Amino acid sequence: MQPQYLIIGQGIAGTLLSYEFWKQGKSFLLIDEAHNISKASLVAGAIINPVNVNRWTTVQGQENYIPTALQTYRDLERILGISLVEEKSMLVFHDERKGQLLKEAQSSSSEYIHPPSRADITLANRFFTGKYGIAKVAPVWKIHAAQLLSAWSDFLKSKKLLKEEFLNTDECVITPGGVTFKEIRAEKIIFCEGAKAMHNPLFNKLPFTKNRGEALLLSVPDLPRENIYHYGIRLVPAAKDLFWCGSNYQWQFNNVLPDPIWRMQTEATLRQWLTIPFEVVDHVVAERPTTAGQQFLAGIHPAMPSAAIFNGLGTKGFSCGPALANALCRQLTDPGKTFSLISKPLETWLK
Repeated sequence: MQPQYLIIGQGIAGTLLSYEFWKQGKSFLLIDEAHNISKASLVAGAIINPVNVNRWTTVQGQENYIPTALQTYRDLERILGISLVEEKSMLVFHDERKGQLLKEAQSSSSEYIHPPSRADITLANRFFTGKYGIAKVAPVWKIHAAQLLSAWSDFLKSKKLLKEEFLNTDECVITPGGVTFKEIRAEKIIFCEGAKAMHNPLFNKLPFTKNRGEALLLSVPDLPRENIYHYGIRLVPAAKDLFWCGSNYQWQFNNVLPDPIWRMQTEATLRQWLTIPFEVVDHVVAERPTTAGQQFLAGIHPAMPSAAIFNGLGTKGFSCGPALANALCRQLTDPGKTFSLISKPLETWLK
């Protein structure tokens, strides 16, 4: 087997990069562990949100990232024959301090920040305690992450472009001229392996930070599903009439087991915020591939031209990932191109 490109990992990074290769007719093989349920992409809320609601500022670069993301997911909808994108509004509940920041933001005429409608206020008064201000961010988009990863995996299997196997880097021979893994020979290998990249000998000098996130899956049968709701934590409509609730960030941890203290605190916040009953159906956790300074890590290894990485997408993976995947694909297929979307070249760390 001799694909031109070997992609390792099928979280959101590997999914988007393999889609770009497939779209451009490039020869590739994706390797991912079978039944890998610990992917950070599956724990994410998967929201494309153009506004940082902590500061009421527009997310930098959203005017470039969001159109590319929406076009990519809608193209994937047509290819896979499933629904992946839902346009929604996000009702943001805030205290007096954030209310003042909101007034300043509205004075600068953000196109995404709106006052709540009468219907929004009626809904909030019915289902939430009435001690918070409300603003609306619209539009935002929910991406059905689990369906995307599962359907794309099935699509690649049908094309014999996915091998379900664990890749041990000790069994992988990487030289400047190419890559060998068992019977596979490739020109380049691209690691899209999430948090495991911290232990990859080629890329472990990159500024990764240990970080784990977790979320609750809630049954809130009376809560309308046309909105996303935000109050420090978020309630995002999920599959099977559930709501995703999260997420937290922990930088000091020894395992990736559910944290009962965080769950207890989150349930207390929900009881303070909601006026209707809810039930916790599941508690999920995964280690995230985050980086110091929230840097995107994408590009070719400066000393090993047959190896590349696509990682560190963080909370903006579903919005920024499609444009980054497109740019990285162009760099890999045409080394003369410059990859301008990454804020620092890999040479900064891999000298």
